[in-house]
Amino acid sequence: MTNQKTNAVSSSSTSTYCLGRFLVDVPAGSRLSGGNYKYDFISIEPVKRTSIEDFEKLVNARETQLKAAQNKLTKQSMLLESAQPDKGSKILTSWKADFSKALITIDGYRWIDGSLFTLQDEVGGSKQSMGGASMRDALARLRPRADTEIPAEPGYCFAGGFIAKPDWENEEAAIDIDIAGHPDAFVSVWIYPLASHKKDRPLLERMGGMTQALGNLATAVRVLRKGDRQIGPYKGQEHLASAPNSGGMRGHAFVWETQGEGTLDMPAIKIELTTGHQDSKGNPQKTTLTDQQAIKLWDDILNSFRLRPTGGQVKTGAAAGVPQPPLPLGELVATGKACPQTGWWQTSEPGEVEGGRRQRFVAGEAMPEATLLGQSSIWHRLKGDRPSYRKATVWKLVGYDEPSSAATAPTSPTPPAEGPRQA
Repeated sequence: MTNQKTNAVSSSSTSTYCLGRFLVDVPAGSRLSGGNYKYDFISIEPVKRTSIEDFEKLVNARETQLKAAQNKLTKQSMLLESAQPDKGSKILTSWKADFSKALITIDGYRWIDGSLFTLQDEVGGSKQSMGGASMRDALARLRPRADTEIPAEPGYCFAGGFIAKPDWENEEAAIDIDIAGHPDAFVSVWIYPLASHKKDRPLLERMGGMTQALGNLATAVRVLRKGDRQIGPYKGQEHLASAPNSGGMRGHAFVWETQGEGTLDMPAIKIELTTGHQDSKGNPQKTTLTDQQAIKLWDDILNSFRLRPTGGQVKTGAAAGVPQPPLPLGELVATGKACPQTGWWQTSEPGEVEGGRRQRFVAGEAMPEATLLGQSSIWHRLKGDRPSYRKATVWKLVGYDEPSSAATAPTSPTPPAEGPRQA
C-alpha cells in the first residue's frame, strides 16, 4: 500500500491533527488526550504496541474462549466463524449475547509492524456475510500512522492509524486536544455524518433560555461573542462565554456548531474550547488565558478547520433513505446499523433520553446511540446542554408512518397511535 505523506505542520508555531477526513491546527506541542472513532459503522479501539507473538496469543485466547462458550438458545458454540485473511489478520464472528440470535459481533484484528489494530462491528443475525465483508475491507486498508503524519491519499484518519479509501463511508470522529502551555485548556472536535446526530434546534436558539435556567447565577456569566459564523463551506453558529468554575475561578466555554446537511461530506460538526477545567485530581484550575487571548486562540483554531486535501478524487455519498418493504413491528436494530424501515423506533434504555425513548428514523440513516440525560451544572447550562452520555442500544420498530405522511414528507411527523413521545 502506498504510504504518501505531506508536511504535518502548517507553520513552526502550530501542529496539525488529522481526524476522519478533516484537519485542525493547534499551538505547536499540543497533544491528543482522547478520541472516539467509527468507520463504516465499525468501532476502532486505541492502537496498541505489541509483538507478533503476543498478537497471536491474544487472538488465539479470544477464539478459544468464544469456541468454549455456549449459546443457551442454539445449544451450540458462541463462535460462528473464524477467518484469517492473511498471517497478520483475524476475524472472529460470534453471537453478541448467549441467550439471543438477534445480534452478531464481528471482531477484527490486524498486526502491522508492531501495531495492534482492534475493530468491532455489530450486525443483525441475517447480516453476517455483509458484516464480514465490511470488516475484511476495513482490515485490508489499514496502516499505522503517527499523530503528526498527514496522509496525502484519500482516506480516514484515526489516532495511530489510517484507512486508505477514496469513497466516503459512514464515518464519525471525535478528539480532545490538550493545549500546549495551558494545562487548564483543551479543544474538542466532534464530526457526526448523519442527520440523526443533529440537535433539535440551532445552537443560539438553544442558548436563548440560558438566563432563565441559570437564575441568579446568570449574572456571573459574561457573553463575549455570539452569532452566525461560517467556516469554509460550513454554515454554523458560535457562542463564547466566560463564567466561574466550581472553585470560583473564571474559565471559558466557547462553542461553534453546524447542523450540516445530513450527508457524509457535509456532516454535523461541533468544536469547543474550554479553559479552567479540572486537573487530573479533579481540582478546578485557574485559567492562564485572558478573554482576549482565549478569543485569539479560538479564532486561530476555528479558522484552521478544513477538509484534508488529497491527491486523489474524493467521492461523497448522501445519507438519504432508500425505499424498503414494510418490516414487522418488533423488528430489532442495533446502534450503528442502517435503519431498514422508515418509522417510529423505541430504545430499550430506561430513564430520560434526549429526543425521547421513541423516535422517528428514515430508512438508510444510521441508528444512533441513546443519549441519556442527567442533572445540569452551571457549565452545562451555559453551553445550552445537559450532562449526558451516549450508550449503544437496541431499537425496536413500534410504528409506521401514515401513507399520506410518507407521500407529503412532513417536517414534523405525528407519533404513532401507541402513545406520545416520552421526554
